[in-house]
Amino acid sequence: MVKRVINYCLIGMSIIAFNPYLLAQSVDLDSLKTKELEEVVVTATRNERTVGALPMPVTLISKAQIKTMGSVRLNDVLTEQTGLVVVPQINAQGNGIQVQGFNPDYTLILIDGEPIIGRYTGSLELSRLTVGNIKQIEIVKGPSSSLYGSDALAGVINIITERPTSTRGSFSSRYGTNKTIDLTGDVSLANDKMGLYVFANRYTTDGYDLSPQNYGKTVSPFANYTFNSKFTYKITDALNFSLSGRYFTEEQKYDFDVVSGDVKVLTSGNGNTRDWNFNPVLTYRVSPQLKTTARFYTTHYKTTTELKAVKNDSVTYKDDFSQNFIRPEINMEYYFNEAQILTLGAGHINETVQTSRYGDQVERTQQTNYAFFQHEYNPIPGFSIIAGGRLDHNSVYGGQFSPKLSARYEASKKVTFKISGGLGFKSPDFRQLYFNFNNTAGGGYSVLGTEVALARLTEMNSQGLIKAYVDDPSTIGKLKAEKSIAVNAGMRAEIIPSLITDINFFHNSIDNLIDTQIIATTISNQSIYSYRNITRAYTQGMELNLSYPIIKKLTTSVGYQLLYAKDKDVENNINSGGDLSYYRSPETQAVGQLKPSDYFGLYNRSRHQANFKLFYSDKQKGWEGSIRIIYRGKFGLGGIRGNIQGEVVPSSDRDNNGILDSYDDFIKGYALVNLSVAKTILRKIRFQAGIDNLFNYTEPIYIPNLPGRLMYASVNFTFNNKSNQ
Repeated sequence: MVKRVINYCLIGMSIIAFNPYLLAQSVDLDSLKTKELEEVVVTATRNERTVGALPMPVTLISKAQIKTMGSVRLNDVLTEQTGLVVVPQINAQGNGIQVQGFNPDYTLILIDGEPIIGRYTGSLELSRLTVGNIKQIEIVKGPSSSLYGSDALAGVINIITERPTSTRGSFSSRYGTNKTIDLTGDVSLANDKMGLYVFANRYTTDGYDLSPQNYGKTVSPFANYTFNSKFTYKITDALNFSLSGRYFTEEQKYDFDVVSGDVKVLTSGNGNTRDWNFNPVLTYRVSPQLKTTARFYTTHYKTTTELKAVKNDSVTYKDDFSQNFIRPEINMEYYFNEAQILTLGAGHINETVQTSRYGDQVERTQQTNYAFFQHEYNPIPGFSIIAGGRLDHNSVYGGQFSPKLSARYEASKKVTFKISGGLGFKSPDFRQLYFNFNNTAGGGYSVLGTEVALARLTEMNSQGLIKAYVDDPSTIGKLKAEKSIAVNAGMRAEIIPSLITDINFFHNSIDNLIDTQIIATTISNQSIYSYRNITRAYTQGMELNLSYPIIKKLTTSVGYQLLYAKDKDVENNINSGGDLSYYRSPETQAVGQLKPSDYFGLYNRSRHQANFKLFYSDKQKGWEGSIRIIYRGKFGLGGIRGNIQGEVVPSSDRDNNGILDSYDDFIKGYALVNLSVAKTILRKIRFQAGIDNLFNYTEPIYIPNLPGRLMYASVNFTFNNKSNQ
């Protein structure tokens, strides 16, 4: 039934989209079409809106800010934003982004509104993405499943790339610590009818080594290339066509001192990653009221890794992963009048995955049909409501409906209140269903998806390989989609002239949270993991952002997040004096009872996070500069499998009660200080130098994604003056 409804929506919208005679009204809304908008955001509502007019928490990072910071990769930019934390993945193999306390795989990352794939370890590797062609980055916090579907439970990060709007070009070169070289060039050609934008980037580094006593490096040397192109054509005044594509390739050189049981093996090898996408878009303004957009998006991701023992050249580890994603979509915006806008959309997703981590080379497939709607209504001046929802029907999990409601009230020109709420969902992914992965080279562990776990455990038990079951394997069943209820409420105020205050309170309640659990141990004391819907959790807290121009050329900002992220069942157990409320002192072995205040919460979350930034800009004299201080409070580490560069990663749970409490070990809070200065001469040549992590803070075992102090210098040349205006 759900699938039939979605198919009807697709057919009906196709008819409406290209038939102007079905329109009932004719209201001249040219002013909406041609109005000059500043700080325009498209992610929050899937159509153009100014930041100040949105009723949900949105962060906008401009190209100018990225340039002043001196950042060259996406993770460098995101780690400095309030409420975002870049966290290392398992065994330091890449970085993911944590939003409002959610793990990295709960945030959807888009390029020009289309998803980036390649989550073969659960989260995307952010350093895959260069920032040289970015026009702006839009961050929407809270569940956006009502518009974007699964994986948007925590929020959406949309990377808006440059379009060909004029004839110009630029080239930049940067050299920094660890022999890191970034070369970027782009050219834009445009006239009244057509435009072409071409971008290329080469990024190489020798990596870095935080544990020189061990063989190999913490992050191995690699080189990657990014190519991006965008073509636009104005067929008629009402009909526009665009075609964009992106290609990325990376080669890695690995040297690892890996541990398998009690044996250390020196290995070396190579890795390769490639991904590309292709995206034609046709936009047709049927009438002043109706605009329709038809798009087709296809993308492919593939990575391979092979390690060989240095001693005898035998293969010790081999891994491959390939993913395809195809999505046609049509949507329409209908302007009833200046007070009401309706957005409708529908599409189809076909997704396939093939990997050695599933124990075979069988290609797994999922298909999803979906339809969404959104209605924006301004009943009175200063008050707006946005209501929407999305219906997904997946070939494996069935139907999911995600509604969302938000409102904005402008009490005065200086005070605005915002509130938004919605239901989000995240479907189990391929790895949680089909993993059949044994990593003997990574310290010894196995991960089994729920669709294969029981059969694999039965087989291993018959071979005498199982030492003990942690829990009854028959309890492993079909995974349910994770669901969340979220509320964000806050206000934007200018209580003191020029001091802008943004405060947002948030609460996210998650049910059916899919968690990784040890289900058995082998006779060689290796752990076997699988997945279960066992946890009910919540994240809640407050975000505060202040900005103030100290003088005309100097602006300061302060950001702070207070976060509580806890397991509801654990919290209830401790409050009621249950079995989880006890701990054993590692020093004295004495048993004590935890107080509710002793329960810290979920692993890898900091209670406090803050940033302080100073930006200086004198366009007349060509000087720019920045000082940014990024603070992350203490956090606990748990659920880590394997090792990093031969170093075992100990859990914070030193009293072995399975939860993070005040008697456990914590990674101490730390602050990073980043500096940059730039000078532009002749309005065409820009020199920049900077230092990231000025005081050289490192934590080799627990925070391997912090490489220590990084210094760099760069030069940029533009073929015209527009980029410096």
